[in-house]
Amino acid sequence: MDIITTATRAWHVIQKEKAKTMKKISFLLCFMVLSIANLFSQEKKMVLGEVTFANFKNVYVKLENNSHVSSGDTLLILVKTDWKKALVVITVSSKSILTTNFSQEKVIIGTKVGYYPKDVKEKPAIKVPEKIISKDLVEEEKPKVAILPIAQSYNGRITVSTNGSMEKSENNYNRIRTSMNFDVKNINGGKFSFENYINYNRRFGVADSLQNFKEDFKVYSLSTTYEHTNKTSFSFGRKMNFRIANMGAIDGLQVEHRYKSIFMGGFGGSRPDVLNYGLNLSLMQFGAYLANEKEKGKGMLQTSLAFAEQQYHGKTDRRFVYFQHSNSVLGNFSLFYSIELDLYQNIDSVKSNRINLTSTYLSLRYKPTKKLSLSSSYDNRRNVIYYETYRSYLEQILNQETRQGIRLQMNYNPSKYVSFNLSGFYRYQESKPQPTKNYVANVFFSQIPGVKSSLNLNFNNMKTYYFSGNIIGARVNKDLFKGKVYTEFSYRKVDYDFFNAEQPNLKQDVLGVSLNIYGKKRSSIMLNYEGTFEPNSSYNRYYITLSQRFKSKN
Repeated sequence: MDIITTATRAWHVIQKEKAKTMKKISFLLCFMVLSIANLFSQEKKMVLGEVTFANFKNVYVKLENNSHVSSGDTLLILVKTDWKKALVVITVSSKSILTTNFSQEKVIIGTKVGYYPKDVKEKPAIKVPEKIISKDLVEEEKPKVAILPIAQSYNGRITVSTNGSMEKSENNYNRIRTSMNFDVKNINGGKFSFENYINYNRRFGVADSLQNFKEDFKVYSLSTTYEHTNKTSFSFGRKMNFRIANMGAIDGLQVEHRYKSIFMGGFGGSRPDVLNYGLNLSLMQFGAYLANEKEKGKGMLQTSLAFAEQQYHGKTDRRFVYFQHSNSVLGNFSLFYSIELDLYQNIDSVKSNRINLTSTYLSLRYKPTKKLSLSSSYDNRRNVIYYETYRSYLEQILNQETRQGIRLQMNYNPSKYVSFNLSGFYRYQESKPQPTKNYVANVFFSQIPGVKSSLNLNFNNMKTYYFSGNIIGARVNKDLFKGKVYTEFSYRKVDYDFFNAEQPNLKQDVLGVSLNIYGKKRSSIMLNYEGTFEPNSSYNRYYITLSQRFKSKN
């Protein structure tokens, strides 16, 4: 009996220990499941949106949720298949976010935007010990509104680049270019801000007698702004006003005041020199403008009307009215329109007060579905003067012949990996015997299976009164080491026939290789090679660029 009793007791003990062990295992399993679930619940999800309005300076963004966005934050844009940092938040409202583009990526209406929300931790509640206070001593305390100090913010980039040729006959092509772009908002938390964009080119292979500092040194922007109040500001220096952007940079004083959605402003000073873009006090100008900006739905309405007078050596040279309107509130339809009306002209000492339409630009965009977008434009603006350009001889021809005229364009994305682009251009001039026609087709594959690269195939057909021909090209891009290295290989075959017997035909095979390396602390280096091979000659050129970006943390 003792043996049976002892065995029975031992069995009960084993069963109890087994039950305790199972409870511990169950508890550990539950804890692990809850921990994993908590980790997944804390995983950040990107908040998405898109650009509703954009010009050369400001970009308006509409997001699904902007409660975690504040001034100084950086937003991402979708470039092909990669999200890249591009937009810095200036102000946040309940309907949209005003940003500025600090990248070299092109941002248009409809560009996808996103950000990862910051972790928001609730502050622990502070327990206040109860205290008996006489009702007679109780007084209503007025809530104190905390005035947050204005924080200084800055954003800039310094770039040093060199381009040259391996051919002795192209020594004059060798040069070094240095540029600095630096913007500071609210210096030392005050009301002053500063912005500048300065370039300097040093050419080699050119005689010292031909070197000209005014030709090599360019100041595109250099100004300081004083915000008297949150509605009134004064700017002095060289600055472009995006409300009257078609006028270009203004050297002098600019004043602006805002009343609700209406902006009133005036300016006085001079225009940059036409030949070297330097300061020229003989080209005085002054004027005023009235603008209205209003957010409506998911879009933006902007209208500007300006009056200006431009002088030459103190005498009126031109007097005109400038009108600009953009609209992105009509659902899938958006437009931009600008005109210039001359009220007074003095050309070759011939004065005229006749109203004359001297500049027109119209752009329409319609997106019936997510996969299809249609756009058209009409450009009859004055010719653009390029004080600096990296365009080749071929690219300059294309740009010159296809800027002014009518353009139709279609973009179709059957899937997220494939997109098609077709465009046609037409320009007719009474002084030319034949119109200019240009047809372009592009096929883009954002993800090639197996190699994780993108491929772009393009075809360009051009016909003018003095030449005609085709360009066939291909471009392959690939990111390496998690986006730290970007590579590109390109090829173009050019076949242009000139109708003038004195102008030789243009037959070229152009090879290009690029390597971009992105380092820590926003530094990067770009290495580029381009080889142009013609029947009787060849050109081998290289480009090297060092870039350092910097921005404040706030």
